[in-house]
Amino acid sequence: MLDDDQSVDAFVRAALADPQYDVRVFDRVAAAITAATADPPDLALVDIDLGVDSGWDFLRFLRANAATEHVPVVMLTGAADTMNRQRSLRMGADRYLVKPVRVETLRRVVNEMLAVRDGIWWSLTLHQEQVSRLRELFYDPTTDVPTLAVVVDDLRRMIEDGQTLQVFCLEIEPLFRIGERDLWESFDALRREFVRALRIVAAPLLGNDVIIGTSHSGANDFYCFAHDNGAPVAQTARELERSMRGALRGIDAHPSLIDEVVVFAGGSATQRQPLFAPRILYNAVREAKDVAERRETRYYQAMRERLVRTVQDGLLTTVFQPVVNLQTLAVVGYEALSRGPAGSELENPEVMFELARDFDLVWDLEALCIDNIGPTLAEVCARGYLFFNLESHFIQQLQQRGTDIFEPFVRCNQSIVIEVTERSAIRDYRTFRGALHQLKQLGFRIAIDDCGSGYATLEAVAELKPDYLKVGHSLLHGVESDPIRRRLVELVARAADTIGARTIAEAIETEEQLRVCRDLGIQEGQGYLLARPAPWESFA
Repeated sequence: MLDDDQSVDAFVRAALADPQYDVRVFDRVAAAITAATADPPDLALVDIDLGVDSGWDFLRFLRANAATEHVPVVMLTGAADTMNRQRSLRMGADRYLVKPVRVETLRRVVNEMLAVRDGIWWSLTLHQEQVSRLRELFYDPTTDVPTLAVVVDDLRRMIEDGQTLQVFCLEIEPLFRIGERDLWESFDALRREFVRALRIVAAPLLGNDVIIGTSHSGANDFYCFAHDNGAPVAQTARELERSMRGALRGIDAHPSLIDEVVVFAGGSATQRQPLFAPRILYNAVREAKDVAERRETRYYQAMRERLVRTVQDGLLTTVFQPVVNLQTLAVVGYEALSRGPAGSELENPEVMFELARDFDLVWDLEALCIDNIGPTLAEVCARGYLFFNLESHFIQQLQQRGTDIFEPFVRCNQSIVIEVTERSAIRDYRTFRGALHQLKQLGFRIAIDDCGSGYATLEAVAELKPDYLKVGHSLLHGVESDPIRRRLVELVARAADTIGARTIAEAIETEEQLRVCRDLGIQEGQGYLLARPAPWESFA
């Protein structure tokens, strides 16, 4: 422990007066660094204000050295403001407790932090694989949040002591199917930062003793358990929801992910009933989750009504982004991009089309996108190719519903490239291939969007024999420094050469990415470095 207050020294020693704990106290950073270097601790309790010293210097030392970088750090400080809390957690602290703390709170946090370390399991006579699996059952490996199975004992004792607990459920709900977008790693990073933000937000609202848990490892629902402070549960739940939605906006995450994740919160309180204490607790947990899910249901109903109104009233706008030859930088065509009503969740096309699939509105939405291009179609095609995205769900309906919907495109058919967007798996290649054959008969060329990511894209290349392969953001992001991504982009370029297709790199944002794409043989490209999407008038 690093603290210069003797009363805190006495309190911690008394709270952890158990033979399993060896508490060593230092009042200066230099002495603590010397001791930690010689014998790395299992846990560090660190005060921020030490007079001439700062506990942040010790925290910085622990995180910068290989022998101590994984030591759990609990800031035990009198600084209750959000700025200090945010700075500490961002520097790598695992918990933040504001003095004075209750004895049971300190013991719970210390035990929880020690349990997160793999060392607590070394005494178990299990194989390493079994140890890892056991740990995952009790602690989420991404966020280190304990599951309800771990925290239930502490909560049960509070209920048995006659205390009333407030329970809040916060669900992080992605608006897309993560497995189909190959964003698991990014979503896990977002979950980790979400919990870090929750620790910052929850304590001022719910008190220093708030306990955070999750239903099971890998879950998207997180629970806050707090002593009843008299505030209305529903009001506090809304405040938590608003605060965490705001916190999401400040998280540095995958750009196509952050706009497509929504937080829903629900709250409840334990009831004084003659029931087994864990049953009282789980009743409150279930009620809080039910409230969050009802809010989610109402949200989706409102989104469906908004989407239906968007389609019926024709509220889409179309913008265009140039596609250029990467060697000469001459414009060879334009991609048409649809946007929903400005300022709404539907402005993001990923969200809009994901919801359209859920609500069976893809055909109607795509029809509106096609109609929107009509007024500028001749001008666009006179200056190059028109690249136009079509959902795989839409294409699979063509054989049943016919191709009359493409009537506006027929007069410019030789200049139109249909991009097959694999936001979901193509499971019936026979039907899909037949639909694409119809499009080719109309004179359209075919491109596979975001090649090299998502479901069965290589199979799609072999089966569909497209005219273009597009390398998307998921592969291009970091290609200048990641040899694996660079190799994958090169493989896409080679595959295109093999089948006689051209390659297009999307989302080129830096000069270095442009150089790499040229070096790897990518022929054409688009992205913010070259030109941002804009109304057609901007290019006229």
